[in-house]
Amino acid sequence: MSEISPSCRAVLMTARVLGLTLKVKKIDLGKNEQLTSNYLKINPQHTIPTLIDNGFVISDSHAIIAFLVGKYGNDDDLYSRDVMERALIDQRLHFDSSVVNNFTRTLLNPMLYENTNIDMKNHVESIHKTYALMEKYLRSFPWIAGKKVTIADLSLIPSITSLNVIVPISSEDYPNLNKWIGRAEGLSCYVENQNGLNQLRDLLQSRCCCPC
Repeated sequence: MSEISPSCRAVLMTARVLGLTLKVKKIDLGKNEQLTSNYLKINPQHTIPTLIDNGFVISDSHAIIAFLVGKYGNDDDLYSRDVMERALIDQRLHFDSSVVNNFTRTLLNPMLYENTNIDMKNHVESIHKTYALMEKYLRSFPWIAGKKVTIADLSLIPSITSLNVIVPISSEDYPNLNKWIGRAEGLSCYVENQNGLNQLRDLLQSRCCCPC
């Protein structure tokens, strides 16, 4: 696990909400530790995070947080069993996985681990389109999938705040999105995001990749 990774932060935030203590093994992507033979035996896809729970292995943060809530949650508040409510949560999770995390893979990873200079001019418009979608999702409710915090928020908070480091979110253009981030910052679990977010910002600044 690496706290710099938004996906790892989503798992850490979820664990904190559930009152779980995870035994965390740090993986340094800069040193390609995810490609060691031992790690590949656990996760042939060599992605992070990977969870091992009493011998059960699962990767992909979206699957992991759903699993944790299903196994350790005291209720279904974070991941409703209502068919329509769960469908909305799942849609937001897939939005994070297919759209928002795409920027992590194509922008942040090269900046952080490959010392690659990215021409942001080619990506700013797409990122703003993502912000605009989030703005629309948040028009009716305070949280991304309804009136209460769900795993969709816990997944998207690290992703969106990480994008905010490289393409700042205008409070004038995206008031709903900014209010959502403000509400998220008030959650007790947000500390798990803030720690990794600080590391991300510091690392990008040290490599002169961060416009902030």
